Amino acid sequence: MNKQHKLDKILGDIFSERLLKNLADNGRIVSLEEGMQIISRGDDIKDIPIVLEGTAKVVRTDEKGEEHILFYLNEKEACTATFSICATSKKSEIDFIMETDGELLLYPVHLMDNLTKEFPSWRYYVCKNFNKRMKEFLNTMDSIVFMKMDQRILKYLDKASKALQTKVLNITHQEIANDLSTSRVVVSRLLKQLEHEGRIKLYRNRINILF
Repeated sequence: MNKQHKLDKILGDIFSERLLKNLADNGRIVSLEEGMQIISRGDDIKDIPIVLEGTAKVVRTDEKGEEHILFYLNEKEACTATFSICATSKKSEIDFIMETDGELLLYPVHLMDNLTKEFPSWRYYVCKNFNKRMKEFLNTMDSIVFMKMDQRILKYLDKASKALQTKVLNITHQEIANDLSTSRVVVSRLLKQLEHEGRIKLYRNRINILF
C-alpha cells in the first residue's frame, strides 16, 4: 500500500484531499516496535508524530528519574506537547514511547505553520487534540483532589485498558505507583483489596481487569 493510499484510508475522514496530499508529499511513515522511543526529553523537535496504527504514550520524567504517563495516543491522534513545543521553539520536555507495535506519520516541524495557514481541517484537528488533552488533564486533577486512592487506581486501570484495547495489562505495581505519585506498598495493598472485591485478578507483572 503506497503512502498516499494509506493516509487516505486512515485519515481521509478528518482531512481534506489537498491536506492529505501535502502530508504524503512532505511526511514519512515509520514502523516502530513496542518500547521504541522517538522523542526524548531535551531533544529538538524535528517532526510532529501522528499515530497511524498502534498506541503510543507520552511520558514526563521527574527529577528523581521516575516516569509519569501524561496520556496515551491512539490511531489518528497527535501529540499536543509537540505542537506547543514547536510554537515556542523550546526543547522537548516529554518522552514519546511506543506502547505497542505501530506506525507513525512524521511531519517536518518547519512546515507546520503552512498547514495552520492553508488548511482549516488541520486547524480544527489541532484544536480538537488540545481540547481532548485538556479534558484529560482536568479529569486527572479531579481524581487527585476528590478521589480516594483506590478509585484513582480503578480509573487508571480503566483508562489504560481502553487506550490499549485489552483487559490484560502488563504492568508492575511500581509503574502504577510512579504514574499516580504514590508508594508501591500502597498500590500493592489496594490492588490486593480490589482483587478480593472481584474487580481484578493479579499475576506477576500482569493485571486482568474484570470490570
